[in-house]
Amino acid sequence: MDRLEKAIACTLHSIPGLGNRTIWKIKNHFGSFKAFYQADNYTLHASFLDKPIINAILKKRDTDPELCLQEYEKHGVNIVCWDEPLYPPNLRHISNPPYTLYYQGDLEITRLPCLAIVGSRTATNYGRITAYKLAHELAASGMVIVSGLARGIDSEAHRGALQGGKTIAVLGCGLDIIYPRENKNLYKEIINSGVVISEFPLKTRPEPSNFPMRNRIISGLSKGVVVVEAKEKSGALITADYALEQGRDVFAVPGPINSKTSVGPNNLIKQGAKLITGIEDILEEYYDINQITGLVSQGQLPFYNYNEQEKLVLDVIAHHSLHFDEVLRTTGLNIGALSTLLFKLEMEGIIKSLPGNYYVRL
Repeated sequence: MDRLEKAIACTLHSIPGLGNRTIWKIKNHFGSFKAFYQADNYTLHASFLDKPIINAILKKRDTDPELCLQEYEKHGVNIVCWDEPLYPPNLRHISNPPYTLYYQGDLEITRLPCLAIVGSRTATNYGRITAYKLAHELAASGMVIVSGLARGIDSEAHRGALQGGKTIAVLGCGLDIIYPRENKNLYKEIINSGVVISEFPLKTRPEPSNFPMRNRIISGLSKGVVVVEAKEKSGALITADYALEQGRDVFAVPGPINSKTSVGPNNLIKQGAKLITGIEDILEEYYDINQITGLVSQGQLPFYNYNEQEKLVLDVIAHHSLHFDEVLRTTGLNIGALSTLLFKLEMEGIIKSLPGNYYVRL
């Protein structure tokens, strides 16, 4: 695709009310965006387009399409279109594929084996820890983790993946808007070691209607979708539905039957999703992926030489969160010694501190 064709596609996509399906219709009807842009008024009014859209297009034609590309370049945002070689291969044949994608980072990683991890924004400690651990181990095993940069499960999936490999964030807004704002630093980390993608042009706000559209891209990029936590009606379940429509695998992490955030994955398991308790359950489905070099055994500690006090602390903390006072009472250590040990083990990536002075083993 030459620069002018891409500039016109970019310009058209920036017109409010002119979405992805209309972009595709224009491309298919006129053969190219340049031919469409050069069409006379009579041809435009005789086409399938509504009058308000035609008027907006005629107004846009008074400006140089090159200005649109320059605006994206100023923001450090790249553009790839469906008929370009760099376009993510897994997205090409989904229903309603985005014609234009905007991205920051390394889009080439979309060619690697990708797996989505999604879940509730109001995640429990159990869900956060599970998402982080799964993403960390899967990324270390050679898979690229895809998620939506939302609060809760998505954020933990990205963070875990960054510790072990690469990750892809798919946004429901323009790339000049970081949502939620507290993920600004995480956004930057992902750009440095992965890629952030959106089908929405600059200045697009994170409207609720954008996120189901975003979810079809998350599943479309991936070989499968892992749902960690989700309420009965949840965006994560929409992603799982898209995955089924697209012929992707659906995995679910079981949760406590009295937790609202476990209703979604537990129901998916009843409906036939594969129950997973560790990455082995996922990786055994993808024996053909030669990038995967080995499995991390569930619950296996890293190979460190622990002293007796460290072993004592690790035996107590295990894989569920435990308050400092409970660790103190159970181990019988004094406060100073325990604080030092916990700090050392956290620095080595063996345990993680949680809000409220709780600790969990990774």
